[in-house]
Amino acid sequence: MPDLPLPHGLTQIAEASDAETALKIALERGGSRLRIPQKAEGSLLEQIVGIDAARKIVKDLADERIDIPLAKKIVAGWLHDQGWSQEKIAVRLKISRRTVQYWQSGQTPSRQADLFNSL
Repeated sequence: MPDLPLPHGLTQIAEASDAETALKIALERGGSRLRIPQKAEGSLLEQIVGIDAARKIVKDLADERIDIPLAKKIVAGWLHDQGWSQEKIAVRLKISRRTVQYWQSGQTPSRQADLFNSL
């Protein structure tokens, strides 16, 4: 599971179901608002997470509208834990493979050259 804390919308879903379910929703619907239906059966939610998880979410959050964040760094870490390659993660999340590589290494490249080292 992710090392980073989940953003608010995903936390709501994780509390109703679990973190993996929240991340599945982020992967499929990140960047949008998700309306939680009154019934899980036949819903978009069921298609994304399955009937059991959808029922748990509906039980606690029916009729809520939840903003689902992109949470790309968290989702990338989760996909890596699932055995996805850097390339596959990058394509799925529409980010560069290099970004995935940086996130996995825990380092962020400097955006500005150090003027004193180049003298």
